[in-house]
Order: sequence, then C-alpha cells, then structure tokens
Amino acid sequence: MKNTLLRYLLLMLVLFSSLMQLYSCDGKSGTDPDIPNEETPGGESPAFKRSVVVQNFVEYRNGNFPLIISVPHGGGESDNSFTVRTQENTADPEFATVRDMYTMELAHLIDSMLHARTGKYAHVVICRLRRTYVDMNRQRQYAVPQGSRQEGVYDLYHSRMQNTRNLVTIESGRGLVLDIHGHAHEIQQVELGYSLSRSELNMSDSELMNGNYASESSIYSLSKNNKLGKTFVEMLRGAYSFGNFLAARNVPCIPHSANPSPGTNGYFSGGYITTTYGSSGSGGGTVDAIQMEFDSTARSAEQRKDYASNVVDAILQFLDTNYQFK
Repeated sequence: MKNTLLRYLLLMLVLFSSLMQLYSCDGKSGTDPDIPNEETPGGESPAFKRSVVVQNFVEYRNGNFPLIISVPHGGGESDNSFTVRTQENTADPEFATVRDMYTMELAHLIDSMLHARTGKYAHVVICRLRRTYVDMNRQRQYAVPQGSRQEGVYDLYHSRMQNTRNLVTIESGRGLVLDIHGHAHEIQQVELGYSLSRSELNMSDSELMNGNYASESSIYSLSKNNKLGKTFVEMLRGAYSFGNFLAARNVPCIPHSANPSPGTNGYFSGGYITTTYGSSGSGGGTVDAIQMEFDSTARSAEQRKDYASNVVDAILQFLDTNYQFK
C-alpha cells in the first residue's frame, strides 16, 4: 500500500513539473531568448533573472529598476470569442478603438537601451489584445462590455500594474510609471501628461502654485519630495522637469520651460493609468506617473531608435537629478 502511494505521489510530481514548463494561458510563459540574464560570476544562481511572461494577452517583463513602462493601446492580437467594444455596450464617454501603432516597438527599444546603459531592467506591462476588445486606459466599467470574457484580460493587466507598483515601492521607496501612447495631432511633439487638463496647463506659474494643482497631478509625490527641494512648477515644466531633459536632447515636447502650455492645440493630459498609478491625491503613494504621447515621427521606423535613445538618457537624468531611492 505504501509503495503504491509513493509511486502515485512521484507520478503527480512529474506531471506537475511538466505542466509548469508547458503552462500557457492564451500566450506563453518563459524567458525571452533575445534578453540576456544577469548571473553572478562563476555560473552560480542568478542575482536577477529577466523573464517575459505572456498570459491572457498581457505581457509582463520583470525588472530591477524603479521604472514601470506601460503600453495599453499598442496590441494587435484578436480573439473572435470576445465581444467587440461599442459605444452602446460600454457607455464610454471617450470611446475609441484606434491602435497606437509602433508603441510596443518603441517600448521594447526603451527597455533594451535602458539595460544597455545601466545593466538594469525596467518593469514592462503590455496589452497585446486589440483596443477593439479592451481599453486598458479606462475605468473598468467603460473598458470592456460588462460580463464579457475580456474582463479577465483587463483585470490581469491592472493586477500586474498594481503589484509592480507595490514592488517598486518596497524595493526602491519610490519610482516612476511611463504610460506610452501615440497621438495623431498635427504638431509633431511628445505630449507629456500629468493629469492636468489643457486649461490648467495654460495657467500661469503663480496660478498653478497657488491652487491645488500639485495634489491633482500625477507627480505630487515628486513635487513634495525631490533632491533639490524644487517647486511643483519646476518639476512640471521648469528646469528640472522631464520635458526639459527631453528638449535638451532635441526631442520636441510639451510642457517644458520653452514650451510651457498647449494653448488651443490638441493635447492629451493623461488618462486612467496615469491617475491611478501616479501619486496624485487620488492615487497616493510615492510612485509618480507621466503619460507619454508620441507623435508619428517619433514612432516611425526611421526615427524611433534615435527617439528611444534620447528618451532613455532623459529618463536617467530626470531620475538621478530629482529622486532619492533606497
């Protein structure tokens, strides 16, 4: 009886190991062969192992650097068993299904170039499913048709975002989310969204400083606590802003000190992801967020490698200048 039980337990262990190796849920799980792993000298157990997990149309790349890259609208995969989103079945007041072309490719370049410069990896969360089925940058009630199968895709994406935000907070004390999108506005510039509307960004510096706009912004934590004790406006569009570091590398963008407000031009101020995972009064915490809306020139095959390189340099300078990590 004991021998039979032992054989049964061994068989179950082998089956479980095989299933773990082959496990996949509408995707794959494992290590990306194009991404090297960091290992300790002498072939010992790895100090950090970079892996890529694709589960239910959500790609997650683990990291060991206080940066989270989110790509919610770049996916091109379909599933005919899913319910197509419509204005009627979502009641989304900002309904859209347009795919942000080449934002996944741009994010991959930023990820790999960051590693090349630092030896560290950002955390990356990507939705591979078409926006036709799910909009990750919306509240759940607007993101998917109620009761549809893709509710699980939405929940997984935001679970990845929340868990990663918590992990970055624990490991580094604070961090930054960059939510990557593409826009079709006429002016070819990168639009940086801080959860402040166009009309708010059109205000003077004194108006922004005297209101509650800092607490509404997705960089509220940074405005309260930065290395040099600079003000909210200096972090938003002044000499120490992310926009200024981009502009110094010839990346056309808004806002920064020489291009502080959009006026009447098109401008994306940041959506659900920026508000939820940034440090505004509603989001809280010590992880800030910036929505990056890339113009078509920046995402083009001819330009995106150069743009990615300049973005990485700006990220590193922005973090090094303003943040104190654990």
